[in-house]
Parts: sequence; structure tokens; C-alpha cells
Amino acid sequence: MAEDTRTYTNGEITVVWKPNLCKHTGVCLRGLPKVFSLRQRPWINMTAASSEEIVQLVDECPSGALTIEGRTPPDLYSGKNPIEVVEVPKGPLIIKGDVVLKDLKGRTSSEHKRMTILCRCGLSNNFPLCDASHVELMKKRTS
Repeated sequence: MAEDTRTYTNGEITVVWKPNLCKHTGVCLRGLPKVFSLRQRPWINMTAASSEEIVQLVDECPSGALTIEGRTPPDLYSGKNPIEVVEVPKGPLIIKGDVVLKDLKGRTSSEHKRMTILCRCGLSNNFPLCDASHVELMKKRTS
């Protein structure tokens, strides 16, 4: 099956979005709301901020769903590995840096440099990894 990838450009840089990697933490929506907005179509407006601002924000995407075409994101998280609680209700925990996840038998199940990893809502079909099930939980709360 082909990977779903969408691109958005301002002629200077191209943002690549891989929806299947997105965990809907809202980092992009809160970071540059004029660029990233669910109320506009397309949802990424590449002319609403400078290329530098967009690159800086895309580098903060915890899941790697947003990247800049032809550019490897910098290793922003060497040394200490911060864990952040996402503002989205029941959203995942964001772990930044080198992460090794082991199963109950101590076997390495995955290794990542930057990721949105741990489910906080308990609904993930890929527990303990987040599969964005919290999005449906939020929809139920607001309806």
C-alpha cells in the first residue's frame, strides 16, 4: 500500500505531511496557527509565515509527520530526554531523543530518534504506542 503523503510549498521550501504518522498533538496548530489551521483549506498556508518560521516549527513536530523536503531534521534532543504531556485532552506523551521501547519480556520492540510514543488515553490498538485514538475520544466529548 502506498504511503499517503501531501506536499505544500511557498516556492522556497516544501512541507511534507504524512497523515498516517500524525498523532494530532496540536504542536503545529498552536505553534503557527496562521499557517496550520483546521479551519482553512488547504490546512497548511505556506504564505502566512516566513520560511524560517515554518522550518523551525516543522522541526518541533514530535511524530515526524511534518518534515521539510530534502532536509534532515536536526537532532534537537541529544543529552537529556524530555517528556512532555500534550495539551490535547488524553493526548499522547511526547518523548524527544533516543528512545528504546522494550516489551514485557525485555525485548526491544522499537527504537526512535524523535517520536510521539506513549498512549495516555488507554484506547490505542497499538498500546503502549499512540495510534491517535484520543482524537475520537475528543470528538465524543465535544458532541
